[in-house]
Amino acid sequence: MRKSVILLTLLPFLLLACSHIRTRPVSISWPASFDYIEALCEIDIMLKTRQYTGDMSLRALYPDRLFLEVYGPFGNTILSVDRSGEHFVMKTDDEEITDENEFYRLFRIRIGGIIEDLTLKGSLESKDGYLLKERSDYNVYYYLNDSENRICWKVPEGDLCIKFLEVSFSRERSLGKSDSGRE
Repeated sequence: MRKSVILLTLLPFLLLACSHIRTRPVSISWPASFDYIEALCEIDIMLKTRQYTGDMSLRALYPDRLFLEVYGPFGNTILSVDRSGEHFVMKTDDEEITDENEFYRLFRIRIGGIIEDLTLKGSLESKDGYLLKERSDYNVYYYLNDSENRICWKVPEGDLCIKFLEVSFSRERSLGKSDSGRE
């Protein structure tokens, strides 16, 4: 009885310690040119109207395909975006949106812009050790050749950053936390 009480008392501390263990930063070799990216990531949204930090998976194929899922603390999908050509669906826990302009209204970034930004398309300039893409309504900062492996979108309402944990630039090798994305 006494051993079980001690074990039950220590179990929360053990779980808390395990949740704070960090792995070494991954080394990702970003190709100079690519049209496909599949990744497991951490997303950090710090906008005036919404803030969230959590896990995410994404798949993008230039020029018009994007599938992403943002996961809650228990691994459940709290947001998914599926865009392929003219098809667009954004799902949250309580609604399904088929108007791509609603995504722009919420995040101030167009889906086509995200696909271009993720596949490093367009004009990039080098500035203080990172790459920068200036757009008319936001800037994209690329921290790819260091241990951060991040892309950050700076919009007037705040920041949206993705830290890449695992990346594949090949359609043959799937990372897959989800297989529900469209190809």
